[in-house]
Amino acid sequence: MQLTRHTDYAFRVLIYLSSTDKEGLCTVGEIAEALEVSLNHLTKVVQQLGKAGFIVTLRGKYGGIRLARSEQEISLGSVVRAMEATLDPVNCSQPLCRLKLSCRLKPILNRAMESFIDTLDEYTLEDISQKEFNNILAFQLD
Repeated sequence: MQLTRHTDYAFRVLIYLSSTDKEGLCTVGEIAEALEVSLNHLTKVVQQLGKAGFIVTLRGKYGGIRLARSEQEISLGSVVRAMEATLDPVNCSQPLCRLKLSCRLKPILNRAMESFIDTLDEYTLEDISQKEFNNILAFQLD
């Protein structure tokens, strides 16, 4: 399975937030600039992360975003479930597949998808965070 860019950016935002000062807030603009991604697209990702409860968003002059939970409490599988529009590996309805009634492929693919998500559930944001991200980023920009 290939994850959408939306989910990819969600992971990038979460990794970025986990590597910054826990008390401070980051702006979407700051993250977009650091990661060299579209501000408009990243804003949509951040909104969805907020709705899913992974981040806290604060509006206003001194607003920004930060993690809503600790890195140990955010499983990678939960992020994928929240960000992906569907985890259905095959759409047998659009266009309608004439083999749908006799095909045995979809149950196999569904089982594989469940295994994929189960594996992601074994890992947390802490497992993929780069605590020295800001130092690495600063080095790359020089």
